[in-house]
Amino acid sequence: MKRAITACACVILLAGLCAAAAIDGKWVSERKMERDGETFTITQVFDLKAEGGKLVGGFTVTFGDREFKAEIQEGKIEGSKFSFATVMSTPNGDFKTVYEGSVEGDTLKGTAERQGGQQRPFEARRK
Repeated sequence: MKRAITACACVILLAGLCAAAAIDGKWVSERKMERDGETFTITQVFDLKAEGGKLVGGFTVTFGDREFKAEIQEGKIEGSKFSFATVMSTPNGDFKTVYEGSVEGDTLKGTAERQGGQQRPFEARRK
């Protein structure tokens, strides 16, 4: 009986670690935005790595001829669920965005909430 319980516990632990490792890699999100009558694409590249229950890495945001880079902050992963924050420093100040969602195969799906309450759907695909 002890062996069966130990085996089940090991399988559950291993499954959790495999799900967390599924987030490791580069993920790309693209969306269109309009400003001053001009439409442009915002591209975000997230380089993520699970370290136990912690999610670490960096991200790059490109729009127009501008590019911003920063580290992932407050990253957490539990099974297929993730959350992390990014802070983009711009000439107009710092902008924090909190991402929450789940890993669904080669897609990250969830929400991105910008500081101040602006929330939108978030989706990124494995690169």
